[in-house]
Amino acid sequence: MQTVKKLVQEAKKKHSFDQQQKEEIIEVKSDSSKCESETGFTVDAFSYGDVPGCTGYILSHFHYDHYNGLTKHFTNPIYCSQITANLVLSRIKLKEEFVHPIPMNTPCLIDNIEITMLEANHCPGSVLILFRLPSGRVILHTGDFRADKSMEDYPEFKGVKFSQLYLDTTYCNPTYDFPPQKEVIDFAVDLVKKELARNPKTLIVCGSYTIGKERIFIAIAQALGCKICVYKDKQNVMSCLDDSDLFQKLSLDFNDSQLHVLQLGKLNPKGLGIHMSNLKTKYSNVIALEPTGWSYGKINSLQEIKPKYNRDGIKIFGIPYSEHSSYLEMKQFVQFIKPERIIPTVNNGNPKARKKMEDIFKSWFQELQQGQGQQAKVTVKQSSISTWFA
Repeated sequence: MQTVKKLVQEAKKKHSFDQQQKEEIIEVKSDSSKCESETGFTVDAFSYGDVPGCTGYILSHFHYDHYNGLTKHFTNPIYCSQITANLVLSRIKLKEEFVHPIPMNTPCLIDNIEITMLEANHCPGSVLILFRLPSGRVILHTGDFRADKSMEDYPEFKGVKFSQLYLDTTYCNPTYDFPPQKEVIDFAVDLVKKELARNPKTLIVCGSYTIGKERIFIAIAQALGCKICVYKDKQNVMSCLDDSDLFQKLSLDFNDSQLHVLQLGKLNPKGLGIHMSNLKTKYSNVIALEPTGWSYGKINSLQEIKPKYNRDGIKIFGIPYSEHSSYLEMKQFVQFIKPERIIPTVNNGNPKARKKMEDIFKSWFQELQQGQGQQAKVTVKQSSISTWFA
């Protein structure tokens, strides 16, 4: 295949980029083309246009950095989960004939390749993609995921020898050891309750992506027994989740409840001030929760978290809630999977970064060989995937 050469030539025609960017395109597509040569599929490769030799395009989830390049004019077959298919049809307006939802946990034979999509514990609709090739080789692509201990119980993983693992390496650094999701959600709920006890006239604002971070505001709504106020665009997105109970909790009237969901970009003093000024209900204070894995920083426990902004009745908290694996969770997952080869899919843009990750992977396997892997497993606690909307 001449995938790499042709992609770089096409990129040169469309854009100007420096040598480092060239290396990134070559490296990413070099790894992808190896997968294509065996499966005929690419994962989240829409920004490269028509990829030579590709017979099917898989979308792991509906985040822009993964569907970037996908437009309503795309005419190749796309495979994804039902929720992601709903979002693609609703948001991008792609023709339905090109969108093929694959049922979860169900092996599907496509072009002589068995493909199974499994819960990725990232955002609604996100999937792990399991490829079984006629040769007997097994390839796992994580897309974006947060590793969960319950994944070790997936029947699809039992007794499998994994030839290749495409791994979400967003936090492949020992410094990223943030708390389990359930602990963070409980902390956020308790934080809100304490603020309301001090001042019942407090507005609660949760930041959210187009899709993602829903667990925080869902948990707060359940704890307070209140509606969730959202803009029309967010309501449209939530309707794609096929969850009627959740949809009934949403309101487009921001005076229906003191729990509001805004885009993360509006969680700043100016954006919050403008939002409050447009409300009929007047609040004396506002507490805003900005959930992101990058928030944890140099603290040892959730109780040490202080507002990143606290002036004029506005408090903004960075909450270490991530939908990517922490370093320890990633390590535990890899030690369970034991792939013959790992291909990092994030932060892999230069040789130095790749070499650092390769050294980390080697240390994980050396630890297993030394009989220490079991000890590492018990150090990680993680909420169950089954509590998605619990």
